[in-house]
Amino acid sequence: MILPSILSASHLRLKELLEPLHGVAPMLHVDLEDGVFVPNISFGPKLIQEIYDTFGFALDVHYMVREPQRFIDMFADIPQEMISYHAETGVHPRDITVPEGTLLGIAVNPDSPRLSPDILSSIDFVVVMGVHPGFGGAPFEASTYETVSWYDQYRGDRELPFEILVDGGVSRDNIRALIQAGGDHFVVGSGIFKYDPLAAYRELTTLCDDL
Repeated sequence: MILPSILSASHLRLKELLEPLHGVAPMLHVDLEDGVFVPNISFGPKLIQEIYDTFGFALDVHYMVREPQRFIDMFADIPQEMISYHAETGVHPRDITVPEGTLLGIAVNPDSPRLSPDILSSIDFVVVMGVHPGFGGAPFEASTYETVSWYDQYRGDRELPFEILVDGGVSRDNIRALIQAGGDHFVVGSGIFKYDPLAAYRELTTLCDDL
């Protein structure tokens, strides 16, 4: 699944850019940033609620924040299909409460150690960051392929059901290699919103389907 990330879209043109994807892309990726965990601030609850009310996209919300539970609670009234926060916060998944039916994931930065067996058996998905987080359009880290492959082999060896989502720097140039490494879902920001959103989304989907 391709998840368009609105962090890389022009915030002044969000409605215009999202309209072509309405009814085509099933899920939207939203980065929430607190200016503390990462040196940037992104979206508040009002805007995300308006996007949901207007378009009805399922939402994958990535909490790049120092205090994940506080922010999860702040956005709790907005339906979210998937929620992830960062391993670097030191918060264990058992200490996080999400709305019933919401999938919970852990994100790992490019230079972070592998997640522990205890954590990997407690989550629904791993978010492998292909960039150092905080700003859209950062350069892709080549180590991402190895990280994706490691988590793919780990879950296969232990028959664990978690999925692998790759976030950051994903483009038409590397998405096929990331699939071959074991990735399941792909967050794409600049690779969609830098171009015609619908055409770029369809091209990426075709590249995935052709494998």
